[in-house]
Amino acid sequence: MVYPANADLITAEASWPAAAKAIRTTFLDGEEGKTRATATPRFILVQDGKIVLTVTGNAGWKDKMWPKIAEMTGTKA
Repeated sequence: MVYPANADLITAEASWPAAAKAIRTTFLDGEEGKTRATATPRFILVQDGKIVLTVTGNAGWKDKMWPKIAEMTGTKA
């Protein structure tokens, strides 16, 4: 989890826990990170050290992230 005080801090290395710093780099180097890095709220789903999905906003969580988590874990909402 990353809890920046404002959207600009999501790109700051100090805002990310040590275990997630590699994900930060991957995210910022990707298309979403290059074009919409500071869009919030931001949700990033990682599996085996790789970004599976990144979405923003409550609709992104509800419409994309939650179904993807349910799919990956074999559960239902």
